[in-house]
Amino acid sequence: MKTAKAPLRDDAAKRKIYAAVLQRILKGELKPGVRLVESQLAEQYAVSRTIIREVLFTLLRDNLVERNHNRGTQVVSFTPDCVEDLYEIRKSLELLALRTAITVMPLEPLFAFEQRFRELEKEPVQVAAPQHVEIDLAFHAFVFEHCRNKRLVAYLENVSQLIHSLRLLGYELEDVVRETGAQHLALVQAFIRRDLPAAERLLSEHIDWSKRNALRMLILRRDGGHRRGIALVP
Repeated sequence: MKTAKAPLRDDAAKRKIYAAVLQRILKGELKPGVRLVESQLAEQYAVSRTIIREVLFTLLRDNLVERNHNRGTQVVSFTPDCVEDLYEIRKSLELLALRTAITVMPLEPLFAFEQRFRELEKEPVQVAAPQHVEIDLAFHAFVFEHCRNKRLVAYLENVSQLIHSLRLLGYELEDVVRETGAQHLALVQAFIRRDLPAAERLLSEHIDWSKRNALRMLILRRDGGHRRGIALVP
């Protein structure tokens, strides 16, 4: 039983470390050209070098670092243009997933999502924000799960960690939390009605909204600006 749980713990550690390193890149704490050393990161996060090696591979895959034989693994520039490109990819893939999933998504989980979004509307923002992060991830994963295209799901999973870390940036803005919850509620209601045109329009607008908030927060952080926000744990 213990051995069965070990891979799950390793996966959770990898996701947490990836998110932590990415947040430091997005904040500008890890600037382009900074070396990421396996042994130092393993000591810092109290994990094996094997886990760190896999995290670095994921960062490399997402074009957040580069490897050089002489200089090792180095951070590369992550600009607003990178965010723009990533969200265009996200929109294309998620809209494609939606078109194949909307007629087969079971209603019971959709009604459960609807109820949860309504409940969060009544919660104080500080309480609701971390819960919105969790349900946001589950909601989009639910759509992917029912798109019936394994290759598409694989492509979505490849960008999911990076997208989720950018999503966290937007959720640090208090004015975003309520609006994002309202958008999710409208989306799930369109899914329940099996209204594809409305769902496509709402999802496209939602992803554009998420992109604007990620860009706003990225630029704010890079400029060293400060704004009242919400502390979120990736």
